[in-house]
Amino acid sequence: MIWFHEYLGDYQVFWGITKVPLDQIYDHRVFAYPPTTMLLLAPFGLLAFLPSLVAWSAVGAAAITGAARRFMRPLAIACGFLTYSGIGVLLGGQISLFMSALIMSALGTSKPALRGIALATAAVIKPQSLLAAPIALIAERNWKAMGWASAVGCGLLMVSVALFGTAVWQRWLTELPKFHAYLISRGVDQMDVGIYGLARSFGLPGWAFLFGVPLGMVTNWLVFRREAAVLDRYAAFAVSTVLMSPYTLYYDLVGLTFVCVALLLDRERSPLIWLAAAMIVSSSLASFGIVLLAVMLSVEALRRPTPCSAKMSPHHPNGLQPPLHAT
Repeated sequence: MIWFHEYLGDYQVFWGITKVPLDQIYDHRVFAYPPTTMLLLAPFGLLAFLPSLVAWSAVGAAAITGAARRFMRPLAIACGFLTYSGIGVLLGGQISLFMSALIMSALGTSKPALRGIALATAAVIKPQSLLAAPIALIAERNWKAMGWASAVGCGLLMVSVALFGTAVWQRWLTELPKFHAYLISRGVDQMDVGIYGLARSFGLPGWAFLFGVPLGMVTNWLVFRREAAVLDRYAAFAVSTVLMSPYTLYYDLVGLTFVCVALLLDRERSPLIWLAAAMIVSSSLASFGIVLLAVMLSVEALRRPTPCSAKMSPHHPNGLQPPLHAT
């Protein structure tokens, strides 16, 4: 951006979408988010571009800081903003700060209602970021949170239909399958940091990412089925989502990058955990780091003897507290 003297971040898309008629927001295939995302974007569209970008990044940074401070040290949070992913998201204006904050808030609370509300809000903004949520909630047997998530999600969908109508939803469903082909035509698929990108780098077909799905599901199940700190739960949730997704770019890893910085600062973690975290923080080696971190989180989860015997406490040093009631 400095070289070309032009702002090239994704926020020009988010802000620009608020300025066009609803029936045109999916015309150019640069915006693949569901219409419910407009509920988040619309208030920022009331400002001029530069003030809007500053406000967007500032609110996103405050949101992830407030969510992460419940289970991460301030030093880890500060260093997280200085990583490639952290700086890129702040300058590029991606939506991932808000997504990470919502998921961190959901996993950092022991209240089913708050967990369900946060997960549902994230799901209607960027659904592919919540691929791990159903497995996590089932593993926890957190039926109340699932009920809240379903109710709130349906409520937000109805609000969007009331505000925007059904035609824009039909247009989104029609254009969404074409978005992936558009990304391939632009070479964006080559920048994927998940298993899809790893497969493509070795000359394999994109569908080879499906081989990572079982590892993602197993990791998510094992970690959420047993005792684990909130930090580990978020890490498992994030890597599982990437392993199950055919589309992940570096800015989608911002929340995971924060967690990996915290893992690197934890002297009690294993060398292989440090290695995986360092790879993810580097972004360029993230694909390998995600696989290694998933394996290590699964191995550590298997060593914990008592499944579902503790509730998570963001105020306890290890994120654990004695069981109070069944989840």
